[in-house]
Amino acid sequence: MVSETGRRDVVWQREDVAQSYFASRRGIPLVDVQLDVIRRLIDVHELDVRSVLDLGAGDGAAAAAVYDWQRPNRMVLVDFSHPMLDEARLRFAGVAAEIDYVAGDMLTSEWIPGVAARGPFDLVVSRYAIHHLPHERKKSLYREIFDLLKPGGLFINNEHVSSESPLYQKAFDDLLIEGIAATSGDSRTIQQVTDAYHARQDKETNILASVWDQCAWMRESGYIDVDCAFKIFELAVFAGKRPR
Repeated sequence: MVSETGRRDVVWQREDVAQSYFASRRGIPLVDVQLDVIRRLIDVHELDVRSVLDLGAGDGAAAAAVYDWQRPNRMVLVDFSHPMLDEARLRFAGVAAEIDYVAGDMLTSEWIPGVAARGPFDLVVSRYAIHHLPHERKKSLYREIFDLLKPGGLFINNEHVSSESPLYQKAFDDLLIEGIAATSGDSRTIQQVTDAYHARQDKETNILASVWDQCAWMRESGYIDVDCAFKIFELAVFAGKRPR
């Protein structure tokens, strides 16, 4: 789906696309490992997380993991998809923390002032979201995130990144298709899963950049201790800290 402005990522604002993602994400490889890497990054930086900003939060899966580990007092979840934020509200019903749900479009900076008023933050986390933005917007967003962090605060991005070779991209596609087939619980053949994967509505919303380029952009924005802590083909976890 292409909007009147030429944007393809608006498909994520549709209920059916959101629900399709919730069903298929069970097949994403090594999800538990990626979350464990995020936890270990928080631990090694000896971060006492009292405030969390989750960008492109979806249904709040990343924020929920951080809450389980650290019990922060305040969490702010930003997403431009109302169906996603509705799922997040359901997830956190009854949770003993101050939680704000912000309908914000990361393609622009319009959401920044309202979120900044709720900060600064010990931790900013994003998961499978920023790769929908053009590269120049990724760069400016990393600078904006830097300004939203407390001194000593940490930004962790769990993200889809570009592969250096079509061979590695194919290896990732095969791995993800196998995962979706194994966890779908339906009677589709592997070929049917493959066809559905390549025909999915969100496929053209991806604008992937190299993890190494993105680490360089973070360093240019002032982050220190920047590194890629995990990578398997298209999936990566990378992080950087605002100096004290």
